[in-house]
Amino acid sequence: MKIVHLTDLHVQTVPRARELVGKRLIGSANLYLLGRKSKFSEAAQRAAVTAALREEPDVVVITGDLTAQALDAEFAAARELLEPITRDIPTVLIPGNHDTYVREPVPGQKMRQYFGPWMGSRMPWLHRFGDVSFLALETCRAHPLSSGVTPSEQLPEAASLLKEADGSFVFLCIHYPLRGRRGEPYGPSTRSLSNAAEVEAWLSRTPGVGAILHGHEHHGFRTELQTTAGAVPILDPGASGYAYLPDKDRTAHLNVYEADGDGIHDIRRLRFDGAAFHEEPGGAYATGR
Repeated sequence: MKIVHLTDLHVQTVPRARELVGKRLIGSANLYLLGRKSKFSEAAQRAAVTAALREEPDVVVITGDLTAQALDAEFAAARELLEPITRDIPTVLIPGNHDTYVREPVPGQKMRQYFGPWMGSRMPWLHRFGDVSFLALETCRAHPLSSGVTPSEQLPEAASLLKEADGSFVFLCIHYPLRGRRGEPYGPSTRSLSNAAEVEAWLSRTPGVGAILHGHEHHGFRTELQTTAGAVPILDPGASGYAYLPDKDRTAHLNVYEADGDGIHDIRRLRFDGAAFHEEPGGAYATGR
């Protein structure tokens, strides 16, 4: 099975005055006054979709941050952007912290109005495609800074879903990293998963997860989590909507996996050159960015 992994597209639209509430005041200042807006580009976002379609994958998985500020107009634009994928290709979507920017009765509720068929009705959720499955676990919430959390009650539910996935290779899909690029606990605390240690302890005592896919960190990396069952690979392609900034050695990326019930057999990483996505020189993660 071929899987394309996108993350952190950060589709942006200008908020209306009445939408400038709570964290959006800070977010808009960062975007439009401090220049964060220029770090992402529609050219990269559309090229990422084109590259994903060119791969003719069996599944596309997107690990959050479709939007910049969870605006209705941003969700609508992201829905239009991804329509060539979601129309014809099985797709798995989870929210990121930017998609849960404002308080909701349930994190991701607004996003489900636009992407419900590809998210499942709640978290956790199991998406199964033959002998490969994707377990979606919540890590996001509205927070004054950028700290996430996995509700503790989701962990036993996720364990039950893993039993349903028996016989398939399972990708755990989360937005926040558990580990940093050198294998250390991911930080700082202001922008990390606040109960990452609890999630790691659950993973160690709960067999069934074969690999972890995440986003949030815009400069991609791969590492692993040591559990009682062995090492579990952790994979982040890096932001798929990042603008092409060669003077800063920054650009967009996406990953392509070949997997079946026995595991991952190949990882390719594609890099945006300002016009299109191409194989990363030297192989996946060879550039270190």
